[in-house]
Amino acid sequence: MSRPLLVVDDDADLREALEEVLRDAGYTVLGASNGKHALEVLGAAAELPGLVLLDMMMPVMDGGAFARAMRQVQAWRDIPVLVFSASANARQVADEIGACGHLRKPVDVETLLDAVGRHLTL
Repeated sequence: MSRPLLVVDDDADLREALEEVLRDAGYTVLGASNGKHALEVLGAAAELPGLVLLDMMMPVMDGGAFARAMRQVQAWRDIPVLVFSASANARQVADEIGACGHLRKPVDVETLLDAVGRHLTL
């Protein structure tokens, strides 16, 4: 059994769709509506996620600020982050925050599941 995934996206419809696809694929999924909420979810999680699927442009706390804050906590710093962004420079953003990879929105289900399968730590 794999560790849960954490999906962080301020678009509730998209986040819920992603969560449903990932659950249908057999994953346990946690969700958060922005970076601040994601830090709260990490703090309360019984089992740390094996991958964070992270939107970059969000209100309250964006993806970059979340990634920097997450890396400051010893127990969380090695959790892989997969950037999930509509930005044309998603790859550059992923490199800047030390992400394991990036996906550009919109993404098809097969590409999403392939990326999650490659980057999820057990």
